[in-house]
Amino acid sequence: MLRYKEIKLMLLQKISNMSPLDRLPSRLTLCKELDTTRSTLDKAIKELEGEGILFCRDGSGTYVAAPAGYDRRKPENWGIIVPDINESIYAELVRGVEDVAQEMNVNLILCNFDHDPRKQEQYIRRLILTGVAGVIIVPVLRKDNNEARQLYSILTDTERPIVFCNMQVEGVQAPVVMSNGFFGGYLATRHLIERGYRHIAYLAKYRYRTSEERCQGYLTALLESGLEVNRHLITLDGEESDPPGYLGMKALLKNGGPLDAVFCFNDSLMEGAYRALKEAGLRISDDVGVIGYDNTSICQRLKPEADSVSYPSAAIGQAAARLLKKIISGATISEFPYYLFQPEIVERASCLGPKKSFYQPDGCETDKNMFEEERT
Repeated sequence: MLRYKEIKLMLLQKISNMSPLDRLPSRLTLCKELDTTRSTLDKAIKELEGEGILFCRDGSGTYVAAPAGYDRRKPENWGIIVPDINESIYAELVRGVEDVAQEMNVNLILCNFDHDPRKQEQYIRRLILTGVAGVIIVPVLRKDNNEARQLYSILTDTERPIVFCNMQVEGVQAPVVMSNGFFGGYLATRHLIERGYRHIAYLAKYRYRTSEERCQGYLTALLESGLEVNRHLITLDGEESDPPGYLGMKALLKNGGPLDAVFCFNDSLMEGAYRALKEAGLRISDDVGVIGYDNTSICQRLKPEADSVSYPSAAIGQAAARLLKKIISGATISEFPYYLFQPEIVERASCLGPKKSFYQPDGCETDKNMFEEERT
């Protein structure tokens, strides 16, 4: 075999362990490594260039050629800001964004703000200084809408395209991609009703737009079924509850009236609800049905395993990424930029149907009810 052919085979072996656009060592280094002359090496490289395996740039070096369709453009940088990457709904959302970003030759800068408004603001300012082309944000929960508007106006004032996920921010003109919370609340409550439960509570952590939407779905399902709406069975858990849902469930058991099921705003609240129910000597499903929201790993950890409303986080992330790309590219988007995904019920064993009459507590009505105000 001709010597340059041997060198070509050796180069092919070396290239097989490299990635597209990787630079080969200098010609001098390769000559020493392959124990060959410069003219022999040049002939082998020239043949590989002709076959589209390598390419050379004057004054820069020799590179591994990219396969057909590989995008050599300089990638954009996007930011994505989420409350807690350890929570599965946000991990899945990020994965959905990342899948599309990779497809579109985009670098993704992940910012995890740990539900801390100050930390989120710091990340927003850093991303602006970094020069990102756009930002996808899961908004921080704030009681003051003016503070929220001021925070996100930092982005709009600098004309950075933004897309919100999971929650809208009042007063900020930006598209939002989220699950249909009203329909999710309706589905969860109807699921309980169809299994024979009639005195159904709704337990949320805080009162804000998303928890109100799910509550409205809950109320709609009750009214559609001709069931009485007992507003003392609609309550908030409070920040001091540990684990989440524990104090709210205890309050419902003590003061809420007849009770045979509870719809928890999210899966996290079910952990405390389970504990309070078991401490009261009540059996999950048989005595009190329980359903959550988000379909996280908590559902499989609880015993019995919990039914939940599935939140399509990955699909939401993908849709948000494609929408952001359209905005950055200058494409026209809808004048009503709300993109909803329909949730689904995931059935397990926490609300199979009541096995005895409903739970009737002693005591008086609760006054810990942030949803019972009638709007005029």
